[in-house]
Amino acid sequence: MKKAIKRLCYSLLFIAVIIGIYLWQNIPLIGEEISKQTLYVSLIDAWHGGSQDNKAHAMWIDDDSSLGVFLVKKIADDMSINPTFAVIADKMEDQVADSIASWQRHGAGIVLHGLRHERWKDWDENQIRRDIRQSIIRLHEQGFDTTKILKFIIPPHGCNTSVIRKVIREEGYQMISGASLINPDRQVFQLGRIAITPQTDTVELRKKLQKAYRRNAFVIFSTHSSIPSWFSEEKTRQVISMAKEIGFDFKIYD
Repeated sequence: MKKAIKRLCYSLLFIAVIIGIYLWQNIPLIGEEISKQTLYVSLIDAWHGGSQDNKAHAMWIDDDSSLGVFLVKKIADDMSINPTFAVIADKMEDQVADSIASWQRHGAGIVLHGLRHERWKDWDENQIRRDIRQSIIRLHEQGFDTTKILKFIIPPHGCNTSVIRKVIREEGYQMISGASLINPDRQVFQLGRIAITPQTDTVELRKKLQKAYRRNAFVIFSTHSSIPSWFSEEKTRQVISMAKEIGFDFKIYD
């Protein structure tokens, strides 16, 4: 009996080691702050397996659609890429809304970030669904082409609950979560982002990007030009330039 229990323990240990090695090899790259959400999304993405894309892709999303978008657009033009703006549909100043709508007609991406950036964490399905649909209506009123809004949603304040995920999936979008990680490819439902801030270590990030490139991964860079203390023009230029140099394709829709 004791020998049988011992064999069972060894077998379970062997299985645990194999699973651990698999996850270590396949888990998406984790950022410096390992949050509960990052670990959760990482494990889901690891189970997803390797990339289904035939090359590595990247996109840059700037949140909150404030006056900082003009600097973001200048950097993107200098880098010869199209930026993506996470817009708060009913909180944009007129000049910001008019400008982003114009940029959208010339290739800039638009993703939803809530009607008024209210917390979805404690909302029910109907409230979240109504917020999403009212965002579309409000953007249409401001001159955006709502038929070309990218099929991503960034829940305000990084909220992530089963109700939020259910509604976003049912509305036909992918969810950009608050997880700090690099995605295996463009197909996973819950996507993570890598923040570019004044504290970004570009040497360490280069290593992560090179590894991600070899895996045909999907990188989403995140900035908050709306909060000057969180935004660095220098680091943003360095990181975008680095990603282009490594070979990431910033055209996420082939």
